[in-house]
Amino acid sequence: MQNNENINEWINWIEEAINKKHIKYYEYENFKNIQEIGSGAFGKVFRASWKKFDHYLALKSFFNLNGITLKEIVNELKLQREVDFHDNIIRFYGITKFESGIYKIFKY
Repeated sequence: MQNNENINEWINWIEEAINKKHIKYYEYENFKNIQEIGSGAFGKVFRASWKKFDHYLALKSFFNLNGITLKEIVNELKLQREVDFHDNIIRFYGITKFESGIYKIFKY
């Protein structure tokens, strides 16, 4: 039961951040030319372009949205907001949701 409460807590944090416009939400259908470029312990990274631009982005997906993974996603989002001003930091743009319900975070 504790694990489900943790999962709901982190999902609520993400959804609240989107609703309050602290994090931008993008429709997954707005991406094209999606190609896998790497993977790690938590998920995969894809290269994609936005349909409106020929600008490439990185989509970061996650294998298993359990309490631990969601906590790490939220921690990464919090850290990203703190260091967003620095030129050497990959810029965080927002979140999208794949049809299976898996959140993807994309960065430039």
